[in-house]
Amino acid sequence: MKWCAWIPVAAVLLLLQACASVSSTAVFYQPTTANYYPPKPSNSVIPILNAVPSRPYFEIGRFAFQTTLGYPFAINSVLYNAHRAGADAVIVKNCQTWSFPYSYVVPPTVGYVPVGGYGGWYGGRCGGWGGGTYGGGVVPVVYPGYAGYSYQNFTGIDARMIIYN
Repeated sequence: MKWCAWIPVAAVLLLLQACASVSSTAVFYQPTTANYYPPKPSNSVIPILNAVPSRPYFEIGRFAFQTTLGYPFAINSVLYNAHRAGADAVIVKNCQTWSFPYSYVVPPTVGYVPVGGYGGWYGGRCGGWGGGTYGGGVVPVVYPGYAGYSYQNFTGIDARMIIYN
């Protein structure tokens, strides 16, 4: 029965993965030729190169964008767009990660805590804060605000889609 405990975790992970889709990055692909190349199957292997290949090639498009979802999402986006464009390989011209600090403020709030009940100290027959003859009441509680800072991480990638001659 221990495997049942993993079902909610798997469901949450699946939902979180569905929030950001590599298909949404298709708008960042720019073809550099008027020629059309049929898409590659999604299971085909497309090499990612960090230098110009030794064999002759032709550039068919550029994919450049920034994301806060990390390096794996950036690489998966490159591969998705390479498959869509029909590329034989990808040359990564530039890939960088950086952090940007930001501050935030959480304002103070007021909450209400139920207290007492029938015959209780706050709100029994004697009344009390918000109490009546038979019911309990509520007591206001002030939660102080606070300020802090954190970092937003970015990954930027600039890649060229190529086909071999």
